[in-house]
Amino acid sequence: MPAADVSEGTRGPGNRPVPSCKVSCILIIIILSALVGLVSAVSVPVIYSISPSGGPLAGGTPVIITGSGFTGTTDVRFGEISGTGLSIFNDTQLTIITPPHAEGSVFISITTPAGTGISPDPSTMFNYEEFPLPKLSGISPASGPMNGGTVVTITGSGFTGTEYVYFGKYGEIPTIIDDSHLTAITHYSPPGLVPVSIKNAHGTGSSAGPSTMFLVEYPFPDLYNISPTSGFTTGGTVVLVRGSGFSGATNVSFGRKNGTGLEVINDTLLTVISPPGPAGTTALSVINPAHTGSSSESRSLFRYDIPFPRLENISPTSGCMDGGTAVTLTGSGFTGTTDVSFGGKPGTGLKVINDSQITIIAPASDLGSFPITITNAYGEGGSSGSSTSFQYVIAPDTTTTATGTATPARNESYAGDISPAEPFPATSPALTAPTAAATSATKSTPGFGAIAGLSGLGAIILWRKTAP
Repeated sequence: MPAADVSEGTRGPGNRPVPSCKVSCILIIIILSALVGLVSAVSVPVIYSISPSGGPLAGGTPVIITGSGFTGTTDVRFGEISGTGLSIFNDTQLTIITPPHAEGSVFISITTPAGTGISPDPSTMFNYEEFPLPKLSGISPASGPMNGGTVVTITGSGFTGTEYVYFGKYGEIPTIIDDSHLTAITHYSPPGLVPVSIKNAHGTGSSAGPSTMFLVEYPFPDLYNISPTSGFTTGGTVVLVRGSGFSGATNVSFGRKNGTGLEVINDTLLTVISPPGPAGTTALSVINPAHTGSSSESRSLFRYDIPFPRLENISPTSGCMDGGTAVTLTGSGFTGTTDVSFGGKPGTGLKVINDSQITIIAPASDLGSFPITITNAYGEGGSSGSSTSFQYVIAPDTTTTATGTATPARNESYAGDISPAEPFPATSPALTAPTAAATSATKSTPGFGAIAGLSGLGAIILWRKTAP
């Protein structure tokens, strides 16, 4: 072999020289192997602990793994099955959701670009077993107020490791007595029947029916005060009610009559319009779907007052000054009327037909127009102008005849030229004619008797002058 092909000082077996290219390759391999070993020793994932250490065969358990070298993790396996939902917090912590697996303990492996690390001992292995889900068999008490604070005892099984107890969608941390008993305090919840759910590391068990559901009750209404505290018997007064437990209120009653226009502002405040009611004091009641709260003190009682009388119309509008005219009054607030007067003079025969109508007999009075005053227990009301005043007029003349001419009185005389001192013969035949005419069955024409009388007198005077 030529000397040029042999590297000086480099000899192989049997003191044969080794080519220089082979020496270079060996050196590179040695260096790379050292570097890979160093990287593997530093960056391959190492598992220190897991939580929880077990879960159901169906999988779905979130597991927190702590250790080192987790940066760049691409896969976490339980046995030979990859988990899901990988979330890397930092180089020392990650979470993964267990996949379904057969019963038993399995190693956990974490893979990164630097290599794969496997749980080194049984304490970091995951135990698959058939955990029963929590099961509820009873709750006590079965109801409580919507504001919460009720201590509820739940019985059943599988309560070990319970994390939360839910009443509807509101969760509370329970106190675990044993695997079949725990207690929890209810939180605020809207009223109604809600399911109860128990969650532990293995899953969630919920109420199977109404017997294990919790009734969130409406609070008991309590009335503190109302404003105003009174209104007219005609109703229509807007009343502001203060108290508590008004949430869900469906009605407010005044005695036995329901108010209208109910508006629940919040749990402590509402407004309602009073219905018509009899005069006197009555209690208010606030009603919700579960309870009824009523007025318990004077500051929450409502007093119905009779409204002041108001006169709107009278019929007839006039009558004889001698009195006796029956007058009908219409208006409002007539309930409880005790007096009706015409210009200060009381009428008679008062009759209150209803709150809007009265009849009264007018008293005697002077000529003229007089206001009408109506009085009840709460005040006076009446005429507000000439249209509701009563006009007294003169009584009509009842002595007129059918033709409208007045009949002369008995002491009237139309013989103005005849001296009353002139005597008349008692037995004069001329005097019988007028008497016969007066008794005639024929109706006398007005004035005819006077003319007949004058003719008779003339005849007497003429006879006396011609007598011897």
